[in-house]
Amino acid sequence: MKRKSKFSGFILMMLLVLAIPTAVNAATLKASISGATKPATLKKGASFIVKGKVTAKTKLKEVRVLVYNPVTKKFPIRYEIKNVNSKTCDISVADPYVVFGNLPVGTYYYRVFCVGQNGNTKRVLNKKFTVVGNGQIKIVNPRPSTNIALSRGASYAISGTIKSTYKLASVSALITNASGKTVYSATVKPQKTSYNLKNSALDAKMLFNKLAVGTYKFKVTAKDAQGKTANVIYRTITIKKATTSTTPGSTGSNTTDNNGSYLNTTGTVTVPAGFVARTGRPAASNKYFYNKNYNIYYKYNSLAPTGKSSGGGYVLGNCTWYACGRAMEIVAKAGGNITKVQAIFGGDPVGIYNTNVALKKFKYGKQPKVGALAVFNYGSDGNAHIAVVEKIINGVPYVSESGFTIGSTKPNSARSNIIFKYQSIYNWAGGRSLRGYIYLV
Repeated sequence: MKRKSKFSGFILMMLLVLAIPTAVNAATLKASISGATKPATLKKGASFIVKGKVTAKTKLKEVRVLVYNPVTKKFPIRYEIKNVNSKTCDISVADPYVVFGNLPVGTYYYRVFCVGQNGNTKRVLNKKFTVVGNGQIKIVNPRPSTNIALSRGASYAISGTIKSTYKLASVSALITNASGKTVYSATVKPQKTSYNLKNSALDAKMLFNKLAVGTYKFKVTAKDAQGKTANVIYRTITIKKATTSTTPGSTGSNTTDNNGSYLNTTGTVTVPAGFVARTGRPAASNKYFYNKNYNIYYKYNSLAPTGKSSGGGYVLGNCTWYACGRAMEIVAKAGGNITKVQAIFGGDPVGIYNTNVALKKFKYGKQPKVGALAVFNYGSDGNAHIAVVEKIINGVPYVSESGFTIGSTKPNSARSNIIFKYQSIYNWAGGRSLRGYIYLV
């Protein structure tokens, strides 16, 4: 009995010894990674593309893509590719969820960790890398570039391209009065490394033409994805009392700086069927000009001759108000849909042209045609202009137009004192370049 007991114990011990290598082998997964991208030195906020293919001898259950912080001993980035159920795994599927751009400056380890179906594991990648530096935010060709003074009621367009090392989380524009109270403010979230202020959502919200006489501060602030903030524009804006003369760029002066052939046409002049040229003021009963349900600008006392005081006087005309009404009148008489006109109007002349290009509501080009809107770029004074081609005589376009004017006289019931002109295109084109024509019919 004693011998049998010793023999049985020996057999049991041998079985345990033989079992040890098997247990060790079971704990290690045979796997490797190929084609992997490996970070080295990254600028703070910069992105990194995750790529690579994990291959194992047996089916994988899970693959983990990790970033380890040796200081905090935590994983600021962790993504698990679950239910792999295959011997291979493309880790690029984790790329959208592994955001290196959010990592602060410091040292990290980029790791890829595999788990087999039976729980066996292996780390196939362990790469040390660093995040360095701070981002830069700047603006190119800012407008205004200096402190400026405007006549009350004058439109003004901001511009400039904001550039950042890292993605811009937000860009804000702000106008405050002398007491520090906010008059107009707006914020956008570009989520890209550059943002153009020209004809932007911020530009549309800064209503310089509605500011009362006084002194204001105008500021544009940009913030990047890392929290860095910079004031890219910070200017003083002085609004002066307007006279009864027309704002430059609304009807312009009678200079002839642009008396060149670039405004003329040498082609055949075609008058659209049913088109009737307007050479006189629209009647007070004309809904396209004097009804807020039709004309976008008539909703605002400072943008159209409504008969109401605009604070420092009465508005007697505006080029965009007139062009909007005349465009609807032309399109309606041609049997078209005036909502197409309303879709492109609302901004300044350059904004109207750019909106039409983007929305493709009407055809556009550089050749003048009867029934087209003529749009000119900003002049040195910051104003643009829009008019309507009514006739082409000896190759020269003749236009109907209005101009931004503030006076002490209230618009009369017949609207006979509203600013209106019918004249050669050269009478107001001085000093401005042609942006193009919008062909309404």
